[in-house]
Amino acid sequence: MSTPGILTKVRQHFTVGASLVGLFANLGTPLPAAAQSPKTATPIQHVIVIIGENRTFDHVFATYKPVAGQTVSNLLYKGIVNADGTPGPNFALARQSQATDSKPSKYLLNPPDSVTYNVLPPVLAGGYTTPPFATIADAMAVENGLPYNYYVYLTTGGTGLNHGDVDTRIPNATTLPSGPFQLTSATHPYDAYDNSPVHRFYQMWQQEDCNPSNATPSNPSGCQADLFP
Repeated sequence: MSTPGILTKVRQHFTVGASLVGLFANLGTPLPAAAQSPKTATPIQHVIVIIGENRTFDHVFATYKPVAGQTVSNLLYKGIVNADGTPGPNFALARQSQATDSKPSKYLLNPPDSVTYNVLPPVLAGGYTTPPFATIADAMAVENGLPYNYYVYLTTGGTGLNHGDVDTRIPNATTLPSGPFQLTSATHPYDAYDNSPVHRFYQMWQQEDCNPSNATPSNPSGCQADLFP
């Protein structure tokens, strides 16, 4: 490599290093009084919930019941589902729709003329037809870093179905009402493999169906999240 190239990289590393030093120095500087968090009833000021890939808050906490004196904005609280996962009195708030892109753009963030489904499109199977490993020892020889009691889940959960088949493990898979439905059941246990959501950035953004005109104090993003099927 030529000397100018080396000097360029030295300057880049010096600049990054200086920026990091400044960042860490600022982290130790007290915030102005106006920017500090207000006093709270307990030492806890923030709770950060980290949700794994291909999951949402309601996927994990849809029917969570908080302790007395606390609230949580989930499907149960909103009356969209009942405690047993069945449709609640406000189920229509989460109804899902279909829409089609139209000219002049192929990627409209909020496609117009959406039509609500009467029933959801059929739930399709995905993932391993049979478990990926025959024994826990086989799984541990390939995968590392998992909690020991999780390796068993690499030896169970096969769908027993071809990829793309209607997922008959889910009750009424072809006649589900247009909205959230209970996933786990006696025929679809916790360790079952499932199909994965679409991994296309613009399509996933479209599914959020965001529009500033739909913004409200309780939904400042204006996202309807009603195009996920």
